[in-house]
Amino acid sequence: MTITKLTYSFALLALFAFAGTTSAQTASVPRLQMTANVVSAMRLDISQHASGAAVSGSAGAFSISFGDVNSLGISPAANVTAAVTPGAGAAGFALYTTPIVLTPVYSGITGSANIALTIGSGANDALAFEGDSPAGVTLAAARVVIASSLSDVPNTRYVGFKISKLETAGSKTAVLVYTMTVTP
Repeated sequence: MTITKLTYSFALLALFAFAGTTSAQTASVPRLQMTANVVSAMRLDISQHASGAAVSGSAGAFSISFGDVNSLGISPAANVTAAVTPGAGAAGFALYTTPIVLTPVYSGITGSANIALTIGSGANDALAFEGDSPAGVTLAAARVVIASSLSDVPNTRYVGFKISKLETAGSKTAVLVYTMTVTP
């Protein structure tokens, strides 16, 4: 009987010894160190206003169509307003306008955005008008049109064509260039 008890004692002692060895081991915990370099980024989005003509495009190339226009303001396209000034020759004209939305978007930069307008390279840039309201549109010329806008804040502007009675029939193209700068 003593040998049996002794065998059980050794077996029990070996079991505790191995159990102690197993619990004394620690698992290796993998770690991943990540790095990134935050850079500044900005873009200017031009989009359709809720009551404006459709704006298409993205990534700096946008377009809008005023449809068929004439100096009498007859049948403007959907979401395009025609204001007619009667008169003879060039004194008689229709000003077609529609609202658009300019939204500066930037990150990694603290400050506010200024948006400037310049005339592009359209064949009929002299017909282009731009302003902060339908009544406030003026001949598109180089100037700051939005000052101190925060990122992701939509700004409504009005764009349009002035069509006089002397304007020849045919397709007209004007290009407005909006440039955004962010200042601290």
